[in-house]
Amino acid sequence: MRKRSEDSQKVFARILIGIIISTAATLLVASAILYVNYNRIALRQVYRTDMNSLTQTSREVAKMTESAKSLSYQIYQDYTISSLLLYSKPSIYQITSAMEQLDNYRMSLPFIESIYVYNSRNNEFFISSDGVRNGQQSVSEIDDQGIKSILDRFHDYKPFVPIPRTYKVGSTGASEVNSYTYLCYDTINDNAKLNYAVVVNIKDDWLSPNMNAVDQPGKTFIINEKGDLLSDFGDRALLNNLSDETFMRPILQDTEHSAYFTEQVDGEKSLITYTAPDSLGWRYVRITPYDLITSDIRNMRTHTLLFCAVLLAAGLILSYLVSRKLYHPINNVLVRMRVMEAERRGSLHLLRQDFLRGALQGRETVTCNMLEERMKFYGSAVDVHRTSRLVLLRIDHYTEFCETYRDDTKLVKYAMMNICTETADLHYHAEAVDMGGDLITLLFNEKSEHDSLSGSACHQIEELLRMMQAAVMTHLKCSISCTVGPEEQSLEDCIEGYARSAEASLHRLFMGPGCLIFTSNIMAYQTKEYTFPANKERQLVDCLMTGKTEEAKLIYADIVSETVAYPFNVFQLALSHLTMTLNHVRNTLKKNNQLRLDSVSGGLMLPVKNAEDISEVHEHFYRMFDELGSKVEEKRTLKHEELIRKINDIIERNYADPNLCLTSIADELSMSPIYVSRLYKQLTLKGLTDVINETRITKAQHLLIQTESSVADIAERTGFTNSSYFYRMFKKFNGVTPNDYRRKELHADQL
Repeated sequence: MRKRSEDSQKVFARILIGIIISTAATLLVASAILYVNYNRIALRQVYRTDMNSLTQTSREVAKMTESAKSLSYQIYQDYTISSLLLYSKPSIYQITSAMEQLDNYRMSLPFIESIYVYNSRNNEFFISSDGVRNGQQSVSEIDDQGIKSILDRFHDYKPFVPIPRTYKVGSTGASEVNSYTYLCYDTINDNAKLNYAVVVNIKDDWLSPNMNAVDQPGKTFIINEKGDLLSDFGDRALLNNLSDETFMRPILQDTEHSAYFTEQVDGEKSLITYTAPDSLGWRYVRITPYDLITSDIRNMRTHTLLFCAVLLAAGLILSYLVSRKLYHPINNVLVRMRVMEAERRGSLHLLRQDFLRGALQGRETVTCNMLEERMKFYGSAVDVHRTSRLVLLRIDHYTEFCETYRDDTKLVKYAMMNICTETADLHYHAEAVDMGGDLITLLFNEKSEHDSLSGSACHQIEELLRMMQAAVMTHLKCSISCTVGPEEQSLEDCIEGYARSAEASLHRLFMGPGCLIFTSNIMAYQTKEYTFPANKERQLVDCLMTGKTEEAKLIYADIVSETVAYPFNVFQLALSHLTMTLNHVRNTLKKNNQLRLDSVSGGLMLPVKNAEDISEVHEHFYRMFDELGSKVEEKRTLKHEELIRKINDIIERNYADPNLCLTSIADELSMSPIYVSRLYKQLTLKGLTDVINETRITKAQHLLIQTESSVADIAERTGFTNSSYFYRMFKKFNGVTPNDYRRKELHADQL
């Protein structure tokens, strides 16, 4: 209930936070859009205002230029003033009249600072000014030394184009004057030498108030196409080149248009408006501080934010009320969904387990598409199209495991499956399947499609399985053995290889609990052919019949150890054969010696089925050998044992003698042949003639392998007088002819 309450509170919080965030985001986005748009509108409005002002200034300059041009023409054409231009030595009356007329012209236009009339013949200036400079001054005496340089280079200046300059006036206490100078000059045709000139100086302080009105914020200045300053601009000197300043570069690069942009000017962000070049090549620039433009916008932004804050507070209250209203029906739906999801997860796990178990055991035929569909439906992360590997886990000492956990066996197996999948999760997508009994199957593939399960990754898998074994031992106190299947191209191929891995896992009997088995290594045994060692079986029977228990155990262990390198069914068949042989020996002893022995048919299956180590099987057989040996020992006497030993020694010594037979042996022992034959048969369960032939055949086997003698020669050396009889007896004991036996054994040695 507490968990459900916490989940419900989380849902309520999410609804509330979602509504709050949506409301706040809407307000902020709307405010940001409005603020940006208002800024753009304000900049455009200021740009239009500044452009109008700059255009007006441009008109004023054009008007001033036109006025100066008209005035220069009037002065140039005025008859009274022409005496100053044309005569080398005008009279005092002419000078006085001309100067009065020149003053009249100057005073007719308030923005004129001074007018110069220059006569090259007498090298003198006639000056009309509002100060003490009125009168006649020679070139060497004139206080405006800058005009001399202009007249010397008059070819560099166009007539009636304003020349901005700064010059000093007054012989004592000279003061600087900023003005725009207009030239009207005439030259001598042949020498291109200045003949006379009319110079009109326009006051700079007359134009500046028009450009920088009190009611308009910002600063306006004029530049030429090179970036030279042609008017006042802060503390920058007239004609100072501004092209190196950052804010001037966009203006100088744009040589055709009027526009605006924002940039830092003297450390302050400003709106910069500029015009296209006019007929003089001049450009008019206005710099307005950005803060002055956006001050009203910032106030509006502050008011908007306050309004948004109030609106947000109201929205929070409304959101809380709406969230509570929406919470109850949604909470009911979530509760039902959680219940359904829990039921679905539980059922999906069981269905996935049952489906995979059936596919692995062959109860269901699966295809790749079917596997992909089912695995997605069951929510498995395993990708059916990637290279996959199958691992079989067997719980060691399963009987003790079940006795320890009793009713919790399935739960502990489920925990074991979780431990293994979580351990593998670092590198693989894994799926664990309970196959029943002591068996668990792991299906997994790499998380990355570019990785491979083969090659160097085999060492990684081995380390991973060792980690699983250690984790299971640490947490569950039990051991598991692992069988690693080969890499397969898809999950479908991996499932098809389950039977091979299950067969390979049976080799835990030889390798012991906690082992790591690779299916590919065990499957390599399938190509080998197994032949049951009949001669060793006969030796085993002899030892059991004569009570040689320890020798019988060694022979038995040797027979069983040979089956380790073959498929597991070879081991099972060998044990079944040995069981039948042992049962035959017991029945024979029971019949001949009246021993009380029970049949052992079927008694071997229980230890093979449940044994986890080969030693358990050995103990089962050894126990029967000991029981049989103790029974035989009770009936055997020392006298009979000595007699049997003597007979066997005679056979071992004289087997090459063709005349060796029951009669010759009885004669050597000074006993009746009938008695010797009956006693030997009773004690060893074998006929004496059969033992002689068996000994000869055994010797012949050694000669066939160890020598290159012919079959006829070997038959003669082992006491056979007839080669045909030798062939017949050899095939009877070994199942093959001497030549086939030799080829088979030599081929086996070479392998």
